Amino acid sequence: MKKIGFFCLTAAAVLFWVPAAWALTAAGTVIENRAQADFDLGGSSYTVYSSTTQTLVAELVDVSVANAMGGPAFVTGSLPAAGELLYFSVTNAGNSAEEYALTVDPAVAGNDFDPDNPIVAIDAGTIGSYDGPATDTIISGPIPIPAESTIYVWVVSDILDTPLNAGDTGQVVLEALHQNAPADTTPGYVYSGAGPDGADLVLGVSGGYGADLGAYEIQRTSLVLQKTVASIEGMVDGVAVAEPIPGAVITYQLDVIVSGSGTAYAVTITDPVPTYTTYVAGSMTLDEDGDGGAAPVDLTDADDYPADPGYFTGTAIRVRLGDLTEATKRITFQVTIDID
Repeated sequence: MKKIGFFCLTAAAVLFWVPAAWALTAAGTVIENRAQADFDLGGSSYTVYSSTTQTLVAELVDVSVANAMGGPAFVTGSLPAAGELLYFSVTNAGNSAEEYALTVDPAVAGNDFDPDNPIVAIDAGTIGSYDGPATDTIISGPIPIPAESTIYVWVVSDILDTPLNAGDTGQVVLEALHQNAPADTTPGYVYSGAGPDGADLVLGVSGGYGADLGAYEIQRTSLVLQKTVASIEGMVDGVAVAEPIPGAVITYQLDVIVSGSGTAYAVTITDPVPTYTTYVAGSMTLDEDGDGGAAPVDLTDADDYPADPGYFTGTAIRVRLGDLTEATKRITFQVTIDID
């Protein structure tokens, strides 16, 4: 979610904003125009000018609010939970700096629960990363947004245990409203003389009001990693013994079990080769079902992901399992107990 940030210092906070790609004529700009007529009369050429017209560009007030997360925010920890985050963009699509009041309504129809004590904080530090209230300060009043620019804000909420179940969702609405009086939201509404230098102020397509939903979703997900010694194969004078003697081969088994309603993302398993042992080249396998019912797939030692999820780093085996939902995976590999 990294974005380029620019800042302007205001009395309210240090705002990081992203200029838009379009370019509107600024409110208060004077457009002047004068016509001329050229003609001949009695063998002479003449030019006559009209009076000069002046048009003061009106202030256009337009705003949009968008959920910048692309989906719900998963609440995965124990409840009650404090400081759960949603992320929004607020875009001033008008041609003048404008102040907007940002408010959060957690009482959304259809909620399984209403997020508690929601506040809005400006993303003023590392864009896309919540840096805490000392940096990403709480918005306590109308906030100025430069013309044709976007700011990013956090909605920070507490989640109470009412109790809640896996899959329960709680939505909030983030609203942005222009601060002209009266707070009309009719597109095309004109505030005479309310713009810069006495220009009119006109509400655009949004009517100076924007809103979007964000949602928290309760997830109950756990990942368990179990490691066992599947077998030991030693040899004494040609006789097989299941004892960890020098030269014996140990087969390790790793079971990865993901359960619950949610998804464990970017699961990667790393297991260092123990001291006093040597990795057996080409011994890594992956059972996608994790139950031993199907033949496991041999993994290469080379780092050729995503064609092959496993590789040997030189000191450890590593297997990239990706995103797992209600899944069990089994990994095996072998080492030899060192003789020297």
